[in-house]
Amino acid sequence: MTSYNTAGVSHMDVETKLNAVGSAQRERLAFIDFALYFLGEVTRKDLIDRFAVGHAATTRDFALYKEILPDNLKLDMRSKKYYKQPGFEPMFNLDLKKTLATISLGYGDGFSGHQDFPIQCESPTSLTVPRTPIMAALCEGIYRNKLLQIEYISTSSGKSTRVIAPHSLVDSGNRWHVRSFDRKNEQFMDVVCNRVTSVTILDEEPTADERVEADRQWQKYIEVELIPHPHQGNPEAIELDYEMEDGKLVIEVRAALAGYLLRKWEVDCSEDGRLHEYVGYQLALANPQALYQVNSATLAPGYQPSID
Repeated sequence: MTSYNTAGVSHMDVETKLNAVGSAQRERLAFIDFALYFLGEVTRKDLIDRFAVGHAATTRDFALYKEILPDNLKLDMRSKKYYKQPGFEPMFNLDLKKTLATISLGYGDGFSGHQDFPIQCESPTSLTVPRTPIMAALCEGIYRNKLLQIEYISTSSGKSTRVIAPHSLVDSGNRWHVRSFDRKNEQFMDVVCNRVTSVTILDEEPTADERVEADRQWQKYIEVELIPHPHQGNPEAIELDYEMEDGKLVIEVRAALAGYLLRKWEVDCSEDGRLHEYVGYQLALANPQALYQVNSATLAPGYQPSID
C-alpha cells in the first residue's frame, strides 16, 4: 500500500486523485516528489531521461502534482526547472533504506537500465558478489519448493555433492547465504552462495522435517540488547549513532541470524568487555544470556557459553 504524507491537504482527496491514475504515472509522481525532496529541483527532462516518456506525459505529471500539492514546487521560466518551495511537504512517505540504496547505487532495477544518482556517494566494494546463474537457480528452487543438488566447496571438508532443501535467502552484510536443510549433515545450515559451483533442480519436494516450519533456529526469535561499550568514552555519541532510547537499543532477531548481526556491527559479547582493549568496540551486548542455545552465537564476537 502506498503511504502518503499530506500535511494541510485532505488525505482522501490525494488518495482519490492518485487512485484514478495508473501505476506508471504514480511512479513518476513519486520521482518528482523524491527529486524535490532530496535535490531541491526537478525538470521535465529528468522524467524523460528516467522513464522514456514524451513531453505531453511529463506536462500531465507536473500538472497533477501541482494540483495535489500546489505549494510544493514553483516553475522558474528562465531555467525551466521546478524548485522546491519553503513549505514543501513530501507527498509520499519514503522508505529510507531504499532511498539510501538509490543514492548509493543509482536509479534502475537490474534489467531495465541504470542511471547514476546526481550526488556522488561512495561505499566499500563488495568482495563477495554471487554468480547470477547460481542465484537464479537457488531462487527458483525456493520459489518452486524443490530439492536442489549442488556442488559445494566447504572450508572444512572441501568439495562435495549435496542435496539441500532451500527455504530463504540471507544477506549477512558480508556475503549471501541460502538457509537450507542439508541432507548430508542432516540439519539446517547456512549454505554460502559463493561456494556453490553448480545447481541442479530436482523433481522432488522436501519432506515435512526439511521445510522452513521445522527449522527451529529460524522460527525462534530472541531479543538482543545493545548498549554503548562500558569502556567507550562519550556514550552519548554512540546513543545518537544508533538512535538508542534510555541508553540501549533492543532488536528482535531470528536466532539463526543473531550471530551475523552481532558480528556485522562488532558487538562485544564477552562478559568482561575485553574486546574493546584490542579493537575499540563501540557496542556491547547487555544480555549475553539471550544467546543460550542459539547456534549462530558461535559468530558473536567474544561470546562464550556459560558452563553449568
